[in-house]
Amino acid sequence: MSGRTGGRRSARLLGRLAPVPVLLGVLAPPALALKPEIGYPATPGDFGIVCEWVTFQSPDSVRLVGWFYPAQDTAGIANHLVGRVMPVPKEMRPAARPYRPMPGGPRPTVVISGGDAGNMSFAILSAYRLCTRGFNVFTFDWRGFGESAPWRMPRDQLVCTEFLADFEAALALVKARPEVDPERIGLMGFSTGAYLSFAMLARHPELDALVARAIPSSFADLLPTIAPLDTTRHWYAPGDYPTELLPANAAARVSQPVLLIVGEKDVRTPPWMSEKVYRGLKGPRELWIVPGAGHGGMAAPEVVALEEFWERATAFFSRHLVGKGGGR
Repeated sequence: MSGRTGGRRSARLLGRLAPVPVLLGVLAPPALALKPEIGYPATPGDFGIVCEWVTFQSPDSVRLVGWFYPAQDTAGIANHLVGRVMPVPKEMRPAARPYRPMPGGPRPTVVISGGDAGNMSFAILSAYRLCTRGFNVFTFDWRGFGESAPWRMPRDQLVCTEFLADFEAALALVKARPEVDPERIGLMGFSTGAYLSFAMLARHPELDALVARAIPSSFADLLPTIAPLDTTRHWYAPGDYPTELLPANAAARVSQPVLLIVGEKDVRTPPWMSEKVYRGLKGPRELWIVPGAGHGGMAAPEVVALEEFWERATAFFSRHLVGKGGGR
């Protein structure tokens, strides 16, 4: 494993500073199948956010890349740019700051996993919202995404089963870091990342909580829902994915607290899917159907209801991570 504080930046302009938020850090636009983006249009350091770049390997020896954000205050961060400008023009970037964990010992940590499009650069806003509230945050790229090793992405396949191995490697890395309290680890997943996070929760009872936005209940439920959205494609699920880990099948085995969030107008993973998972859960559970919101992109719940989304998510993690073992 190795670390660094800088990185290559794409020159592609995704947005400019505007009087109102453009909210470009929303975990990528909605997609129907795997659509990775190679390279990073922005990095945390562009905004003055302290972050360590790490490289690590999956169990099958695929090189993966992640960003570890230590808990930090907002001093030195261009707070007015986060979520509004990507890439950040050089003349607007704050001075680089060295990686330095906040004093106070190991802290609660949230692992964020993204959807089937873009890469972890679109999670910078999410990480910022949590790492400036006392949580360590780790984001990472699936194989084939960002600067993780290239990987063949079948055009119409919903997910690569190998992403489960990538997630296992990310969790092992996080648990081993000295900044992390291994007894206070939460997960946050968006769409594809939501059901992969749910799989990790089912596999690992030692994990403490999950916030899942736009979670599919199962492949059997998802395929008929997305088929009409693009009739030129032939969607299919991977034959080797462990179906017992799909949310509708695994819910009864999950006892950890779960917060499910879904847009009222989500046509990819409609509210009834989250409701189905919610009914199956046996532990503490919450369900929020966000009025007027859709699935992803500018219609995502975390955009349509930005402040309430992060108030709810932060309060949930505070109850189930911070409250579990001392204060921040």
